Amino acid sequence: MLVLLNKYSNNGKGFQKWEEFKDELEEKYIGRNYSLISDFAGLSDNLHREFKRGERTFVAAGGDGTINFLLNQIMHMKERERNQLVVGAIGLGSSNDFHKPFSENSFLSNKVPLKLNHKNAVEHNVGQVDFEDENGKWQRKYFIINCGLGVVAQANYLFNSKDKVVKWLKSKWVMGTIWYAALKTLIAAQNIPAKIMIGDENYKTEVTNLSVIINPHLSGNFCYDFKISASSDYLAIALCERMGLLLRLRTILSLTRGKFLGLPKTRSWMTNRIEILPTSLTPLELDGEVYLARSIKIELLQGVLKVSQ
Repeated sequence: MLVLLNKYSNNGKGFQKWEEFKDELEEKYIGRNYSLISDFAGLSDNLHREFKRGERTFVAAGGDGTINFLLNQIMHMKERERNQLVVGAIGLGSSNDFHKPFSENSFLSNKVPLKLNHKNAVEHNVGQVDFEDENGKWQRKYFIINCGLGVVAQANYLFNSKDKVVKWLKSKWVMGTIWYAALKTLIAAQNIPAKIMIGDENYKTEVTNLSVIINPHLSGNFCYDFKISASSDYLAIALCERMGLLLRLRTILSLTRGKFLGLPKTRSWMTNRIEILPTSLTPLELDGEVYLARSIKIELLQGVLKVSQ
């Protein structure tokens, strides 16, 4: 087993949490015969080296960004190699959306969510995103929870920034930090003029927020009410358009109750691909990681990754 540890997850508390629960992890779940890596810079070489040595179980110990980083390394491996792998996770992050909905039987001391049941691994969908970045170069990235643009992407950018209020608040109250980032962005963010192409439909609008969903859990206790799972044969698309401040607030409050479908100035689709053409460079969020993009093409890759339960 190879464990990728993000020591800086959860506002720098990742290593502290790892040390706190390591003995229990080793005793109950992972044993002591594993390789531990915390150097992200050399991860690609380490993955290939461990694969050649016969290792087939890779575990991300951190938050959703750690899962996303490991995912993107694995998806650039050869398909025949990737098909032999099982991916697990130890939730040391602040929100741990990848683990949601939480299972009562998948927690470490009722504090750390786990996906370490490798024998019952299931095929998991992945989203593939091709986009033109700020330098005019095309990039390919992947997501396993959700991606999008608009206020959520901008709020994630603020949540992960070095903003003094965020840094202070995150160390004391994670959900409060999420609310701070969300409310500040809701007030300040401008709607984004864009063209959306889904199937044969071309749709021009001003995007307040657009989410492309594999897992309906957005962040903290925000959740969409789509009937979708990691093995569905579609992506769920949630569009908020041309919203002012009051309607933005109403929508985000509804999401805390798991309600989205049917709200004013929203649209939704089920599809396996979508193309988004914003008129200017805009933040694009994938599992909490934010990039800048102009043209965006998103496609469902169904069941391409085995994930522990």
